[in-house]
Amino acid sequence: MASMPLDRASFLGCIFETLGFGAMTVMTFSTLRTVLAKSRRRHTVSSASNHRLLSVLCMIWVLSAAHWIINVYRAYSAFMLFPAGPVAFYNTLSLPSYTARNIVYCLLTVLADSFVVYRCYVVWQRRWWIVVIPVLLLISTLVTGIGVIYSFHQATPGNVVFIKQVKPWVTSYVAVTLATNVLCTSLIAFRITRNRMYLSSVNLARSSNDPLWTFLIVIMESAAIYSSALIVLMVLYSMNSNAQYVALDITVSTIGIAFTMIILRVSLGKSSDTQAFGSTTETLRVPSGNRADLNLNVNVARLVEVNRDYSLKDSTTHKLNTDAEDGSDKVHFDN
Repeated sequence: MASMPLDRASFLGCIFETLGFGAMTVMTFSTLRTVLAKSRRRHTVSSASNHRLLSVLCMIWVLSAAHWIINVYRAYSAFMLFPAGPVAFYNTLSLPSYTARNIVYCLLTVLADSFVVYRCYVVWQRRWWIVVIPVLLLISTLVTGIGVIYSFHQATPGNVVFIKQVKPWVTSYVAVTLATNVLCTSLIAFRITRNRMYLSSVNLARSSNDPLWTFLIVIMESAAIYSSALIVLMVLYSMNSNAQYVALDITVSTIGIAFTMIILRVSLGKSSDTQAFGSTTETLRVPSGNRADLNLNVNVARLVEVNRDYSLKDSTTHKLNTDAEDGSDKVHFDN
């Protein structure tokens, strides 16, 4: 992989990004149609929240489309228009098209990382202290991204992306982005796993007993695919391999696909946090000899511990309500 020619690596990257962007586009518009159809049927507060999520999805798609268009234009210019040939074209780091490509990629990663941090914040019940370090890392990503763009723009023609004046900025940028995603992915994965184990213990999440299903849920909802792509990119760039061009272009599509899956699950109420803090109806068995099973309609915004020995009258239906907007933990029983 280290000996892959620069022109071949760039062309392969463009091909893989085209395939990935096509898959992402299908997923994006399918998600938009599904979620908007659901929102028209239910005019609730969650519909407004879904619209905000869809706005993020649209921004990710627009930036991914811009990156793909620039890549296609650069491939056409390198192989068809540039007099010195494709290798010389791709080694000219100060070209306006390369600067534009770097700006779009920086904006896309900052947006994706911001969503990961916000996702972590929501899954942890909006506890601000849990995202202090991720936010600082996010700011570092923006700063190092600006450094990468500037250092590439100042590079003289004929230099490769591994030169000394550029490599420290690129390494720092990818490392900080990776640290942000690994930290948030770990926090989200831990929270989701713990919630599903708790719900399984009170018979509110039957699928939690399946380790494979829990693993797949964690992979989808924690953006672990994005983190994996960043690890591959980091390793290849550290090896001075031109294959990092392929990994970089694949990462762009990976961002769109990973976050489309997350936004779709959250919007449809299928995510683990909405299952843990959303609405559910279950039959709770009261451990008493003569008491019948009771159907409780439970609408919770936070995880609520249920005392199974609580005395309930057979003729009474209790509704548990919590305020999802102000974060109140109060539980009201309406007889």
